[in-house]
Amino acid sequence: MGLEREIKEIDRQIKEARRAATVALSLDEKLAGQKQIKALEAQRNQKRRSLFDAQDQVDRQREELIAVIEGKLNQTTALRPLFILRWQLA
Repeated sequence: MGLEREIKEIDRQIKEARRAATVALSLDEKLAGQKQIKALEAQRNQKRRSLFDAQDQVDRQREELIAVIEGKLNQTTALRPLFILRWQLA
């Protein structure tokens, strides 16, 4: 799924940003790194929510399809005469 790949890519970017912030020499660089990490984490969280919402929608559709199939399986048949033929030998 595309969202899962995007989340993994953002995770990779977060790791790189953390490494860069750790080795940054100046306080300004460290602060910029922390801001970047925070922005990436917010983006990742939003994509995770989107992924969970999409998975929930798929689960709801699956449950609806199962209910439809169960309804079709529970159908009953009735037998009744449509017409009657009578004949006589004379």
